[in-house]
Amino acid sequence: MTDEPAKGRIRVTNPLTTAPSHVRRSVRQEIDESTGVGEVYMRSLIRSQLRAALTVATTLLLSIGTLPLIFLAFDSVTDFEVWGVPLPWLVLGAAVYPALFALGWLYVRQAERAERDFADLVEPEES
Repeated sequence: MTDEPAKGRIRVTNPLTTAPSHVRRSVRQEIDESTGVGEVYMRSLIRSQLRAALTVATTLLLSIGTLPLIFLAFDSVTDFEVWGVPLPWLVLGAAVYPALFALGWLYVRQAERAERDFADLVEPEES
């Protein structure tokens, strides 16, 4: 027995070379499979919709919600009349509805934009 090295070449390989290569998955697959990346995308959509809802709710609270407090604090406003109708009645009975409509329209627009951006991210147009 001799301790001489074997003659010829010896091939040394990495055991990870037989591992499958990374397969790129689409955003839709990430969401469908509930991976960490998919959860980040969904959380982003939900966060943008929540932000839009909180913006509208805060605007509603600060504008229309404070009207009764203003009428209570300033008695001179309640004494003012337009065409024989007290101003608070006109404001709360007529002017509030166009403001509510505008807030609703803005919210729907923001929510649809967030969903459209999300859909474009999930299903990009192929050209």
